[in-house]
Formats: sequence, C-alpha cells, structure tokens
Amino acid sequence: MTIRSRRRLLQAAMGLPLLRWGATSAQDRTLQAVPRPASTATVTTTSLLIAPRRALVIGNSAYAFGALRNPVNDARAMAHELRQQGFEVTAGIDLKRAEMTEMIAAYGASLARTQPVALFYFAGHGLQLAWRNYLVPIDARLKGTADVASQCVDVNGLIADIGKAANPMNVIILDACRDNPFDSAREQKGLSQFDAPPGTLLAFATSPGNVAADGDGDNGLYTSHLLREIKVPETKIEDVFKRVRLAVRRQSNGRQIPWESTSLEQDFWFIPPAELRKVAEEETRRLQLAAAEAERLKLAAEETRRRRLAEEEARRRKLAEAEAQRLKLAEEEAERRFAEELALWEKANGAARPGLLEDYLRRFPSGRFAELAQVQLEALLRQQGEKPIQIVSAVGNPFTQGSARADVDYKVGDFYTYQRRDRDTREDYGRSTIRVTEVTDTHVIYNDGKVVHDRLGNVVRLPDGRHFTPRQDLPLEFAVGKKWQTRYIMRDESRRKEAETGFEYRITRRQTVTVPAGTFDCFVIEGEGWTYNDRGMRVLLRQWRWMAPERVRRPIVFEQAARLETGTGGGRRGKGGGFGGNERQELYRFRQT
Repeated sequence: MTIRSRRRLLQAAMGLPLLRWGATSAQDRTLQAVPRPASTATVTTTSLLIAPRRALVIGNSAYAFGALRNPVNDARAMAHELRQQGFEVTAGIDLKRAEMTEMIAAYGASLARTQPVALFYFAGHGLQLAWRNYLVPIDARLKGTADVASQCVDVNGLIADIGKAANPMNVIILDACRDNPFDSAREQKGLSQFDAPPGTLLAFATSPGNVAADGDGDNGLYTSHLLREIKVPETKIEDVFKRVRLAVRRQSNGRQIPWESTSLEQDFWFIPPAELRKVAEEETRRLQLAAAEAERLKLAAEETRRRRLAEEEARRRKLAEAEAQRLKLAEEEAERRFAEELALWEKANGAARPGLLEDYLRRFPSGRFAELAQVQLEALLRQQGEKPIQIVSAVGNPFTQGSARADVDYKVGDFYTYQRRDRDTREDYGRSTIRVTEVTDTHVIYNDGKVVHDRLGNVVRLPDGRHFTPRQDLPLEFAVGKKWQTRYIMRDESRRKEAETGFEYRITRRQTVTVPAGTFDCFVIEGEGWTYNDRGMRVLLRQWRWMAPERVRRPIVFEQAARLETGTGGGRRGKGGGFGGNERQELYRFRQT
C-alpha cells in the first residue's frame, strides 16, 4: 500500500477517537499542592467555547521603595484587550494588601457561581520565600523574612483557592519577576517553580529563580509580546505562550526566557477558528431552544409533546450531520496544514542561520518538528554567543515535580545495554548493546553505522536497514504536563515498503524505577499513536518511556503495546520477530563519559 492510499485511509479513520488506556500503577512522587475538586460537568472544547469568560487584572506600580514604570500600563492594556475578546474584566490598579485580598476573594466566589473560563493577571513585584511565591502590594514594608507572609499575597494559596471553584479552566499569568530591593526578605531572585493544578495554565514572565525586565517602552517586555500574540486569530493558547517565549528570548538575547506549566486537557483559543465559533453558536442556540422547549412541554398536550420531540430529534440529526461534515473538512484542513508545515520544515531543517528555524517555530510553535527545531536553534544561537539564563534547581521544592533538559553531549565510547522482555509474560528476549562510534553536529552513530539517532535521541536508522524521516519522540525540555506530537514515515527499501506513523506525547508524572542498571528518578512519557500493518490495517499504538535526563541520555525503560483498531487482532513479538508490539526494554548497564 502506498503512502498516498494510506493517507486516504487515515483521513477516513481520523474521525474515530484514539484508544484510551488506563494509567499503570506507580510509586509516583506526590505533589504537595491542594487538590482541585472535580468539575460537575465534562469539559470539552465546545463547552469551553460557550462558557462565560471572567478575568481579574491587577497592576501595581506605586511602590514606596521605588515606583515601577510599566505594571499599571500593562494591566490597563491587558484589561482592555481581554474585554475586546469577550472577558468580563475586573481591574485593580495600585492596590494595598487588603484591597488585593478582597478583590481576589470576590473573584474566586464569582468563579464558583458562574463556572467560566477564568484568567488572573498580575504585573508588579513578586518574590519567593521557602518555595512559596508572593505578590507584593504597594503598602508592603518588608524589613525581613518575617514580614513577607503578613504583608504580601501568597500565590500558592491563591491558586489553591481558585481551584476550589472547580470551573472548567484557569489561566494565571504572573509578570511579577521584576528585580526588587527586598534582599533582606527573600532567599532567591524571582519566583519559585510551581506545577499547574488540573485544568490550569501557569505563565511566568521569566524562568524560575530569574528576573524580568520592566521595559523601557509603554509596556514591559513580556506583556508587550503577550498583548500582540493573543490578538492573533485561531491560535491555541499554548501556542500563544510559546510564541511569546521565543520573541522575549530573542529580544533579550537569552537574558529573559518566559516559563509555563500546564495541565490543560482541552484546546482553547482567545479568538477561535470560524468553524468552531459556528459550532459553539449552534450549541448555544440548541441549549436555549431546549430550555424553552422543556418549559413549553410542561404545558403541552401529550400529542404535541411527541411531535416536538420528533422535531428535536430531527434537529439533532441535522446537527450531527453538520458536525460530521465539519469534522471531514477539519481533517482535510489538517492534512493541508501538515503538508504546509512539512514544506516549511524541509526548508528550515539544517539551516546555517536562525531565521528559517525561527520562522518555522513562529508558524508552528507546537508543530511536529518543533522540538527538533529548538535543538537546532539553540546550537546556532550558542555559536552566535548567546548565553541563556539557567533555571534554578527545584530540589526540595514541594510544589513542583521539577524540570530538566535533554543532555545531547554524546561521546564516542558511550554504550547502553538493554534487556528485552515481553511486557505481559515477562519472557526474556535477550540483551542488545549500542555503542557510540561517531558523533557529528546532527547525528549519533552507534555500532559503526548500524544504528543512527539524531542528537535528541530519535531513531534515524535501524540495523535491519529501516530508516525514518525526521521524528520527535523525545523532547528538549522535560516537565510534567508537557505535550508534543510527531508524524513521520518509515521506509524499508529492501522490502519496498513504507509506513506512516503519528504520535501524541505527554509527560504524565515523575516516578522512581529500579532496573538492572540501578534506581532512577524518571519523567514518564506516555504516547498514543497509529500506524499501518503489512495488510494496510490501522494499528493503534501505546508507548511509555521512563527518562532520567540529568543522569542518562537514553531511556531507562521503554514499553510499547499495539492492537488493531478493530480490536480483533494484535500479536506479540517473539524471538523470531513478527509483530512489533507488547515489548519492554530495561537498561541493563551503561557507560557515559
């Protein structure tokens, strides 16, 4: 089957949901944050689009120990832009502590009543103490650490209180990392790392433990780019912040790099695509009609009630048909966008200057090659002399599961031996070793060329001759909640076969695992994907990777399971080869120089 015919099959099948898998049991490292109550309704993209929008915006500039130039300007500009995008906004300017706490309490109560998509924005001074973050009101007089809790607003408590409302989604933006004179009242610069609770996106103007520029213009460096990006139509919220991060990093030459933590499960747009707006409007009208119909039915005769029910069913069928057509058009558009993305990546891949890579990342911040583009861009920027700020260690911080970056500094002589087993029966398939025999700017060559990976660790070539178009199974940055995707083609020229594969990945947790090579504190990557077998049947894939990037460059454990989409087949890989699923590989021993 050709790639073109398989793509047609893919287009026909992509309307079906991917298989959902239950979480495996684990000795998870528990985050010591207040849990968020379960929402009373299932959160969907449509429900987010029709939900009310509510925002609280605060900007503090008039500090007695030294006024800031831009927070008030930032808050006013942000409040104006959010109103333009349908948010009901409450704004507070130059607030004392009592005013801040009162306004925040009223905001939290309104979330519980109206169940909106909610956004909290603060610009001004912020600091950390004992891993907790604090927003500084204008009447703070901090002479020592004992004054912080009593005179400032605890961000960790604010996030926990907002979470109690159980509204469908929260966005919390803190442009509060400006340098300040409270040396006697703080342990480190900037704010402390904090993992987003369920249904929340946390956005910081700069990386944990660092400070942000107040800015020389009408707005701060971070907020000026944020104001621009949220006006871009049809941009998913996570892509908004990825574009802001890239722009701030480039303008500051790496001295300021924004930071996000997300646990969002559904897509959200400040300005959604037209077709989704139409669906939301139709759903709103349907709910209004249903409410009116329910009231009328109380007074209607039984015959009239049956007739109206039939009409409602007809309306539902019509909406279902319209939704099916919308999904078909959406999948066709997704294919068009992927072709556009692939063409742009082919131009950017291996570029000698940053421009093409930056163009790709601005166009596709969460693209199927975005992690690869980040690796190449960072290498070029280092060559140009950029020395980006480093994230302060989160060791001992009870409010985060931490973060890490991929180690791409492979050396000749490094080796990794894996024990292969059946993940269900534990049948032993033996051991295999890959040894680094050459390292180039872009690739790591093992066993004299029999195996080739890129510098991020993604497979390029296997011993049996199969090779792959660029793929990103592994990220550059590790943090719980991080999501990315990939799509690539495997080519087996000896058998004249090709197979297209796609995956969506997410880092779900931290977990300690013990394998023959030792005990490791790992980030757990889970992936859901699809491919096609030799008969052209669609196969659903599930992958798990346990990564300890600060200790080992390769996976500590890799597992894969596969099944036919129909659920009628599958298979198990035995010693003689066969179907490539249901396998577990454990690191047996390794050496890194």
